[in-house]
Amino acid sequence: MEMTSRERLTCLFEGGTPDRMGSSFLINPYYTNSLPGKPDPIEFMKELGADILDRDCPLPYEKVYTGGVTYEEIYKDGETRRIFETPVGSVYESYAGKMAWGDIPFKTTSYIKTIEDYKILQYVFEHTEFKPSYDWFEERDKMIGDHGIVVPQATEFRSSLEYLSEDDVQRTTFDMMDYPEVVGEFLSVLREKNIEATKIAVESPAKYFNIWEDSSTTLLSPALFEEYVLPEFAEFTKIINSAGKQLIHHACGHIKALLPLMATENVAAFESLTPVSTGNIQMCDCAAAWGDKFLMIGGLDPMFLIQCSEAELTDYLETTIAQMGDLRHKWIIANGDSLPPNVSPDKLRLVIEIAKNHKF
Repeated sequence: MEMTSRERLTCLFEGGTPDRMGSSFLINPYYTNSLPGKPDPIEFMKELGADILDRDCPLPYEKVYTGGVTYEEIYKDGETRRIFETPVGSVYESYAGKMAWGDIPFKTTSYIKTIEDYKILQYVFEHTEFKPSYDWFEERDKMIGDHGIVVPQATEFRSSLEYLSEDDVQRTTFDMMDYPEVVGEFLSVLREKNIEATKIAVESPAKYFNIWEDSSTTLLSPALFEEYVLPEFAEFTKIINSAGKQLIHHACGHIKALLPLMATENVAAFESLTPVSTGNIQMCDCAAAWGDKFLMIGGLDPMFLIQCSEAELTDYLETTIAQMGDLRHKWIIANGDSLPPNVSPDKLRLVIEIAKNHKF
């Protein structure tokens, strides 16, 4: 009997075997604004017939700043600045152009420019409170309907060291060596705030949560991943699993050297798994390292999707499905990270048709 997308995804996350292979896409206005009429991403995915994992939904909390902290976003002279003013100083980050949902603006400066900025940004986090924001969920869930499931973020900040490294990996690396106490104190505070946010998020009606971790050895070595990321994710999953809910770990980068460490996690799934050239794995690498422990969501490199013919796409998917063998039911075919412009919608429809043809 054919399942709805919601039934299929729920079955997969609950450890069952669905009617057929799943197919999902991480699509936001970055892609749909390039299409005629600029369709709404959710409506576009419904029209395609994708199994929607709604990872771009609102946050399950709102941030409230105390202790004299104020936040302002200003656009002027072609630059957007996000500014925190505090009693201990001010910090800002800046981007070229306006900040618009669906765009990927170029960051020109980071909040942390000097060693003193760690203390200022730390003060911001110390005086950030998280308040429940669940009112949007019922309407969003109804909008998705049988087409998929709503997957909010457990915390928007990623694990603490990932947050710093993604902001500026070179600066973070040097500062950890030159100012270990300053950086260590900042990481400790952010880790506590991540836990606070997760505890608020898990009380929402959502059953599944995502963290935009962007795991990659281009940012963190396996040793740092083991020392910093794994313990923090262990805390996230303990909170979420204790509530009878599940966590997804976003891992869109170079993860081949991280696969054995990732195997020790207790998340439900890794998503945005990305083959070469953007990533450095093949889906069979993940299957060999993890067995049937996790759902594996991804497998479509963005650059390949832009450049391949439909025949090449078919050959790649059929070959990879064969390589996955008995673990193909643990693979949800999806793009690795946000779908870029210039991918033909016909290719997305082809992915869905191939998934439909592989029944269990």
